[in-house]
Amino acid sequence: MAGGLEESQIPVSEHVIQSANVVFDVIAVPAQTPLIKRAMDLGKHVILGTEVMTLQAVEQFTLYTGLTPDAELIQRAAEYSRSN
Repeated sequence: MAGGLEESQIPVSEHVIQSANVVFDVIAVPAQTPLIKRAMDLGKHVILGTEVMTLQAVEQFTLYTGLTPDAELIQRAAEYSRSN
């Protein structure tokens, strides 16, 4: 999304955001998209694209290796991905 034509647009109506209990976005870069920023302004619970990306990475790692990383390792990997 970063650098794309739609990077400053919100893909749903204001009404949809206002009526939602939880708002999530699958865009990882930037982590705070216009949709996420608006939802946060309204005090909504948000799930960032970086969180979705982390969950996908855990599933891929498990499928490829047959190993399931523990919660601490997942948290450390997620923090690392957000710092770079």
